[in-house]
Amino acid sequence: MKIIAFITAFVALSATAQKEISGFVKSKLTNQPIANARLQLEETGETSITDETGAFMFFGNYPGAIHLHVSAFEFESKLLFLAESANALGRHYLMPSSLEIFLAERHLDLEDITVSTGTNVQKNKSPFLVESRKLSDLNGIATLNMGEALAKIPGVYQSSLGNGISKPVIRGLQGIRVVGLLNGMRMEGQQWGGDHGMGISEVGIGSVEVIKGPASLLYGADALGGVLYYSDESYAAVHSQSLKVQSVYHSNTNGGALRVLYKQSNQKFRFLLGGSYANHADFQLPNKKFAQNSRFNESVIKSALSWNGKNKVHHLRYSFNHVMSGLPGHTHDSILNPLEFQSEIQRRKQTIPAQFFDNHYLSFENKWFAERNEFSILLGQTLNQLTEYDEKVTIPGIQMRLWNSLYTAKWTHTFPNNVKVVNGVQGMFQVNVNGAEGTEKLLPNAHSLDNGIFSIWMYEKDRWNFQGGLRYDVRNLKTLEDFKGSPAIVKTFASPNASIGAVYADEKMTFRTNFSTGYRAPHSSELLANGFHHGALRYEIGDANLRPEKASQLDLSMELKGDHVVFVFNPFINKINHFMYLQPSDSSVGNLPVFLYKQLEQVWFYGSDVGFHYHPHFAHDLHLEGTFSYLNVSTQSDSSISMIPPSRFTLSLRYQFDLGKKFQVKEVLVQHTYMNGQGKVAFYESSSPSYQLLDASLSFKWNGKTAIDFQVGCKNIFNTSYIDHLSRLKNISMPSPGRNIYISINFNISNQLKNQKS
Repeated sequence: MKIIAFITAFVALSATAQKEISGFVKSKLTNQPIANARLQLEETGETSITDETGAFMFFGNYPGAIHLHVSAFEFESKLLFLAESANALGRHYLMPSSLEIFLAERHLDLEDITVSTGTNVQKNKSPFLVESRKLSDLNGIATLNMGEALAKIPGVYQSSLGNGISKPVIRGLQGIRVVGLLNGMRMEGQQWGGDHGMGISEVGIGSVEVIKGPASLLYGADALGGVLYYSDESYAAVHSQSLKVQSVYHSNTNGGALRVLYKQSNQKFRFLLGGSYANHADFQLPNKKFAQNSRFNESVIKSALSWNGKNKVHHLRYSFNHVMSGLPGHTHDSILNPLEFQSEIQRRKQTIPAQFFDNHYLSFENKWFAERNEFSILLGQTLNQLTEYDEKVTIPGIQMRLWNSLYTAKWTHTFPNNVKVVNGVQGMFQVNVNGAEGTEKLLPNAHSLDNGIFSIWMYEKDRWNFQGGLRYDVRNLKTLEDFKGSPAIVKTFASPNASIGAVYADEKMTFRTNFSTGYRAPHSSELLANGFHHGALRYEIGDANLRPEKASQLDLSMELKGDHVVFVFNPFINKINHFMYLQPSDSSVGNLPVFLYKQLEQVWFYGSDVGFHYHPHFAHDLHLEGTFSYLNVSTQSDSSISMIPPSRFTLSLRYQFDLGKKFQVKEVLVQHTYMNGQGKVAFYESSSPSYQLLDASLSFKWNGKTAIDFQVGCKNIFNTSYIDHLSRLKNISMPSPGRNIYISINFNISNQLKNQKS
């Protein structure tokens, strides 16, 4: 009967009249209005910006209970729960005709809202540490790709193949073990390959959240290393429109990017539409030569539409990403000569070998609200097309298409005594097909079907928040043909997973402890690979007898907070049983080294991320930030794991100016990176020496009729010659890019639309 009543509540939601949510945002200390504060209704995604009097207003159809997130520069963030009746959820404010919201001044505010944790929650109430970053902050020093920007986050690195292809590495794990999500939809793009990029551009992306370690409870199998959760920029404020245009030029690649994003919001509908184009020639080395065939270009289309009605909201999103990337290091010689891959001339025109990636992402998200209940369904369809030309410009060597159909259905119920439960089912159906024109195959044609069911429980008591959950996943894998002497296979993998954690937070400290498990079934590439992988510069051989990986991680974190300083300490230990990895061998095929998929019974990953942010009272405009990431790996055998990132220390100094009126000097930023040497390597893997990099930028603003932001900067100021330990070009002794001077220009135009209540 309870189930029938629940279904009836959602099928026949009672009609509600349009209502107004309005009020003022003020300083708690001075009682003065706060202009340009941002307020967002978390359930619908609508935003409002306060005017000079601190006033804001929403008007439309809203649920009877709603969360209002309030934030302002140099003030604390607040998450208010507004309800029409006292019968709604535990702690709340009855929704008055006009709100007065007071924010305390706080120079360092770490309590932003996270969305990757399964439900919108303030960061200090999540039992596991979520690294949340705005993309604009990651680009304080401009980057050429998303992976380079993410590598500024503690514990996150990048494994690159030139500038065009970059893959995230979280605490030493990468590829399939790192799951990427775009607004909650899982992205699949042949990430098992070391030479396959991320398939996402920064246009229209507002922030990224990183969960480090097993996250299978929320996102299913494979997420042993962690999760990257990308969120779109917020829609324009209600009854307004905005146009953002950005152009950036990089001297090192003699190239750049142009990005455009238009947003408009009215009472019921909101949409955004954008696109970008980037074109880069071969990057320049510190010795003034150029990395041959490291050129790439990228085209992006981004769109999103949202509309809400009575107790419901819908989001329809589509994005397209096309990348052409050259593959440096291609040769037919039996003995590698590093100088063969360096050129005196910088070229832009595409040549072979090259890869072409097309990624389509389509999602439709629907949410319905009733008292104490939220029900959501996310449907998604993605398509990744990979075409690689090795020997001929007209006939592809590799042609692969990966279709992925997925769904997530969740029911969130909140009890009056501060208990919340999230129940759901999740699944995806993948079809991997080789194109008829390809001359060789890396993988056989295959199907895979994933289904999982989960339940997560949360409880809040005073300053404590507790969370625990269970999940069960099943994966069915079927290859559709014999493959290079191996018969077709049909395999089923299944595993339960669990997570439990707690967080204590007060004004001065936040302490978290979390234990979680995860599992990952072997991919068909690990089971059946037997061939050249020119993009990764190796010959790979799989093993059909590989067993699923199982991980168990204990993660602790402590944040000490003051008015002008924050210190974060985040140690962890992650044990993975039946760890699958690529073992270099001492043999070669066709001049490429042979790598074998092997399995270790037990591998321990352990280390810590440490960070601080100092904002001294005597120098109000000065910010000093530092991070240290340490990782070690231990196995029961004498074999280590290849491509383990070394320790890294970063230090940045930012000073904010307010010089000038029409033309303002806004900010100077200096960043120093020290990368430790890596001597703990696998068999036949070479060690890497330490190196240091220094970057800087200077920001300006023109306050004309249309405000224009300028940024000029320099990366690798001292033109240091180094080879990153995780670089895929390390085996051809190809250094990373040399000095790069860049210029960025941003136009941001916004105005109000006619405000009508209807």
